[in-house]
Order: sequence, then structure tokens, then C-alpha cells
Amino acid sequence: MGAIRTEQTRLLQENGTENIEFFVYDKDGNAKATLKQTKDVLKQIPSNLTPINEDLVAEYQRPLRDAIKTVKSSSSYLINKNPNFRYNSFNWNITASKATVQIPSQIIANVQPISGIYCLYQENLATAESKTTHMIKNILSDSPIVSGRDISIVWNYYIQSFLGLPLVEQYISIGLDSTNNGTINKMYNFEENKFETGTFTDAKFFKKIDYTELNSWNKYETTLQVNLTSTETNPHIEVKLFEARSFVTLGGKFFLDGFSISQKAISTTKTITRRRGAFLLTGLLSSFNVSTEDEKSITGEYKQKQIILSNELDRLDVSAIEFVYARKDRPGNAILTSTLDSCVLQEIINDYRDPLKRYEGSFYKDDSDVVPIYFYNKLWVNFGTTVLQEPVACIIDQMEYNVKQNNYRIVMHIPNQDDDQVAFNTYNFD
Repeated sequence: MGAIRTEQTRLLQENGTENIEFFVYDKDGNAKATLKQTKDVLKQIPSNLTPINEDLVAEYQRPLRDAIKTVKSSSSYLINKNPNFRYNSFNWNITASKATVQIPSQIIANVQPISGIYCLYQENLATAESKTTHMIKNILSDSPIVSGRDISIVWNYYIQSFLGLPLVEQYISIGLDSTNNGTINKMYNFEENKFETGTFTDAKFFKKIDYTELNSWNKYETTLQVNLTSTETNPHIEVKLFEARSFVTLGGKFFLDGFSISQKAISTTKTITRRRGAFLLTGLLSSFNVSTEDEKSITGEYKQKQIILSNELDRLDVSAIEFVYARKDRPGNAILTSTLDSCVLQEIINDYRDPLKRYEGSFYKDDSDVVPIYFYNKLWVNFGTTVLQEPVACIIDQMEYNVKQNNYRIVMHIPNQDDDQVAFNTYNFD
């Protein structure tokens, strides 16, 4: 073993402690008076945890070539908030004289929204064309987009028509703040399918929507192309809907639900593989090729359960974790920063560099500490140097706690915290 593990063993034998630093906050997220606190998390087997039921077993798992993580995301990312009006007008700008948020069944019997309880409600269909004052628009500053991906605008509508006449129309316009200064500087040209500058009252910046399905819930969707210049790095979008219009004096009522602005994802599934081995230059001026000559006999794979939270996801995804991270022993080294996904997979590769020893068994907590065992605890299997003493404390993988009987069912493994195993990332998109 390396020098790091040898030193860990010496410290355990001499001190019998494993101190970890915690940043401590109260239930409201306020930092405690002493923000950084140190806690001894070491528990020893059998002095703190006594094996019971004669079921303590150890197994050796094969070394790994690949540690694999699959991240699942939706096919599109929602840009606007509160699309179903559950929180009334939150994150919307609604002209009160033209529409309000209501419960539709309280207005027309048996009309239920597509989702939730509330809908946007236009009490009377207008009789004149409306392209000046919006009925509803999203909040520009809260609606960031990225260039190069189509935008989908969708809503569900219910139009009550007493006469059943076949045509109701509505206008939509779409503005862009391409510099994020809070001002619309481009509008979407529906004739040429692009954002451009100009006189924003021109007809090309408005799209007329014809509704022919009445007295039932229906869906409308339109797609925009977004291709901006290299200087337009932080664009925001604003979608305006104007009053729905009927061509007869005896009009009806208009309900709108599920008003969403979304942008398509790059992919719905991303698989990250951390592979044991190294990139080696195999020829003069040649490209880098993958070489794992020393690892040909290792074929083990570790597949994590599919997740939705990731540091590798598109920044538009609500499940994306921002920024990159450095190891604690090299905080100032910007070159060695990486994503959380890559750091976790690297740690798995490190642990499985050799056959990994894993314990499973039942234990009775037999010490004066009133705090139960938790996942931050380290468990040192120490029956004495003449019987069985592991070189380092185990990390808990799985745990089941019987509070009444003070019993634990624990699965744990012996980590290997020597220098990083050489490895690299590969990616697959679906």
C-alpha cells in the first residue's frame, strides 16, 4: 500500500479518532456562531458496534475498469414559471381589464382545467382586432434562453361559443432582450422565422392564430428558431398574447391553461463513464488515442442508479448543479477542477483499484453516545492486530436502523484513499 494508507493506519492505532470538518447551519439556513466545527465520526467494531446474529460476512469485489453514471432529463426545459396559474399571477404580467385568473368550473359548469385548478380567463371575446395592449406576457428578466435551440410555446385553450361559429382569432408577438439590459431590442419575424430589429408595430412581427375547435379543450403550439450572434451571450425572451377575438357580436368566453415557454434539450439521456487508464500519444503528430495496456485483464463495471441531478447537465435544466469543483487538498488549482459527477466517479475508481473488501452484517450499538449511527460515520473493524484489524475505517454504503431494538443492518466498504488512479471520461448521448 502507499504512504497515505500507511499514515492513516498509524493515526487510527495511535489516536482512535477520525475527525471531519462540518459547516453548520440552523434550520433556517443561518450559519451557526462557529461555522466550521470538527466532529469525531469514528465508531469501532466491536467496542462501539457489537456484531450480532452471527451474520457478519466479508466479500471481495473485482477491480473496476469503468464507473458509469446515467443522467435522465426531459426533452425540453421550461423557461417560464407558474405555467398553470397555480400561484395566480406570479411571474406573469396580466392586463386586469382584459383577463384574470379564475377557477373555470365556477364560471361554466363541468369545465375543468387541463392541470391544476386555475386558468387565465377572458370574460368576453373581443370584437375588434387586438395587437396593442397585451392580455398576458411572461416576465422578461426571469426568462433566459440560449442560442441555437428551438423554442416551443404551448398552451391549452377552451372557447365557449353560443352560436358555434367556426372562427376565433388571436395574435401573438415575441420579443427578445439579446443583451440582458431589460429592454426589448429585437422581435421575431414570423415571415422569415428569425429575430431582427425594425419597427415593432409592423405586421411581420405578429402571428395570427385561428381557432376552429370550440366548446372543448384543445392545444396550440408554435416553434421558433433562435440563432443569435456571438455577442448576444445572455438573451431573454418575452411572449405576448393579445385578446381573443370573435367575428360575431354575441361572443363567448376564453380560458387558457398550461401556458409554457420551453427550449429543447441537447439530449434526454447522458451517460458518463470514468474509465481506468490513460490517454497516450502513440505517434508523431498523431491524435491522442485511448490506451489501457496495463488494464486489459480488468473488465469490472460499476453502474450507479439513474438520476436526474447532475453537474454535467445543460445549465437550463432545473436539475443542473452549477460551477466546477476542486479537491480540498488542491483548492487553488484551477486546472484540476472538475464536475461533481467526475469527482464522484473518480473516487469509485480509486476505491476499486484492487479487489475491494466489503462487509455486511447486523450490529448492536453499545456505547454511551446518544446520537444514532449515520452515514457520515466511519466504522473501523478492529478486533486487534492478532485477530483482525483493517488498515482504514469503512465507509457506510447502506444502512437499516431499528430504533426500538437499537439494531443496525449495515453494508460498508474499505476505501482506498491513496493518490488518484489514472482515469479519463467518455460520454454517450441518447
